[in-house]
Amino acid sequence: MKIKVEKEDLLNGLISCQGVLSPRSTLPILSYYLFNVKGDNISISATDLEVGIEVKIPGQIVEEGVITLPGKKVFDLVREFPSGVISIFSEGNFVTFKQEKIWAKINYLSPDDFPNIPEVKGMEIKINGSTLKRMVKRTSFAVSHEETQYILNGIYVTVFENLISMVSTDTRRLSCVTEEITLPSSMEVEAILPLKACLEVSRIMKDEPVVILWGEKQIKFSQPGVSLTTRIIEGEFPDYKVVIPRTFKTEARINKEELKDAVKRAYIMTREKSLSMKLKFQDSGLLISTRVPDAGESSEEVNVELQGESIEISFDPVLILDVLNVIDDDTVIFGVNGVEEPGLIKPAEGEGFLYVVMPMKI
Repeated sequence: MKIKVEKEDLLNGLISCQGVLSPRSTLPILSYYLFNVKGDNISISATDLEVGIEVKIPGQIVEEGVITLPGKKVFDLVREFPSGVISIFSEGNFVTFKQEKIWAKINYLSPDDFPNIPEVKGMEIKINGSTLKRMVKRTSFAVSHEETQYILNGIYVTVFENLISMVSTDTRRLSCVTEEITLPSSMEVEAILPLKACLEVSRIMKDEPVVILWGEKQIKFSQPGVSLTTRIIEGEFPDYKVVIPRTFKTEARINKEELKDAVKRAYIMTREKSLSMKLKFQDSGLLISTRVPDAGESSEEVNVELQGESIEISFDPVLILDVLNVIDDDTVIFGVNGVEEPGLIKPAEGEGFLYVVMPMKI
């Protein structure tokens, strides 16, 4: 194999695949990049057996070939090269990186040991990249990280009629976002996708249209020059709709930034002991207070437009901050029903996003 590529093109390709390298795996090959030079294509791949990424980069092909290169070493080396063209060629058991007076030789493993990234055949969906990334942003933070809850370790994606939804939950809170899409024909599909795959899709995809191939065991996301293939988590996602409250005893319309700043201050007071903050919904405003034994207390009032009765309820400030950080609107609606009932937060405009959060015991 022998190619000549611009340093920035090579580095960008390595960065795109870097997120699925597995340096701590018991299989050393999973910490390697696969370079496949064939025809007019120079492709770089990496996989952790769950998620695989392939990127095509521009360059001059002198000789075709397939090699594997240690991920961290190659990335660190290329990053420190000056700008300009780098020649990469294989000789025996070594691959040489050369640029004017600079050269380095690196051992590589047999490409025969590199796992194949599965080919995906299935229904095709198109979605705008910026929409896809926004949906991941609004759900990824609520995914469970408990290994015993493997069904909840991913994002539940459904396509029905002309709607695509993503849902995540860790049992303390639930985040749900729905967007309209155009489908070539009527279809109804569902899958639980690993959190890592969703985060990598959000990281490497541009804002332009993304093609999704929906297979039986894998799903593939692709744009010109880059693709990500992920396995589907097997199992049945719980019926999340039953926990979404439809009506509220109390509903408050609140400026998002004012609420977020107040909750941040409450978090500072409670974070050392992971205690709750108390919210008192009343006509004069939303009173947010904390009390930490032997440490201190705080209280402040946020202006709200209130409908309904006065209610006092406690929440974990972290769970409230998480959702406020992903809402772009200036105003939010906060609905509650009682001290043991879940609350709901959503943007004041639009029906495409909602967040359900369980209260803490007072």
